[in-house]
Amino acid sequence: MAVRPDPLRFRGAVLTGGASRRMGRDKAFIEHDGRPLVRIAADALLAAGAVHVTCIGGDLDRLRSLGLDATADRHPGEGPLGGLIDALRLTPGASRPGEDDVVMVLTCDLPLVDGSVIEPIVAALGSQPAADAAAPRFDGQPQLLSAAYRAVRVLPRAEAAFAAGLRAVRAGLDGAAIVEVTGLDAAKLTDADTPEALAQVGRLRTGHHPGPQVAS
Repeated sequence: MAVRPDPLRFRGAVLTGGASRRMGRDKAFIEHDGRPLVRIAADALLAAGAVHVTCIGGDLDRLRSLGLDATADRHPGEGPLGGLIDALRLTPGASRPGEDDVVMVLTCDLPLVDGSVIEPIVAALGSQPAADAAAPRFDGQPQLLSAAYRAVRVLPRAEAAFAAGLRAVRAGLDGAAIVEVTGLDAAKLTDADTPEALAQVGRLRTGHHPGPQVAS
């Protein structure tokens, strides 16, 4: 009988440093089904097997009052690429070879996210050791803010793009080997960055899906 490989050890990061301008208030603390959105994201990462979860940026005191680990955004107002860089830097293996270097990154505005949609993304990265990242693919594009990264490989690339004045996450991943995962439940990774989008979440339904498919 074939022996299944051990699950990939990984950390989690939730990006909580955005200005939430379209929402009109801090998205991280808006409640859905009685839980703050940031707590939903953190719990999903832990349920998927994350050994530790850190929130990047935002109201640190308020985040910590929810029992969450939180650290300051070193690039406030500079967009999501700065938050991704912070998440990568906090991963031990980014600077110490031999340590764990995988981090699964989420935004804090995913009301329906849970561990079942995170597990196949991390597993896809683990199944392809040469890959730099794994991301779900929806609407023809990899969703790079709901993705797993090998920090030791991606951090230098992202930092170089940032230093060159680029701020788009896609620019920070230029040339990276990204495993794309399809067949996931899109509703569970649907963001809610406006009051209207949040109101629509209650009408979303999860259902049968063919299961994750991986393509590099």
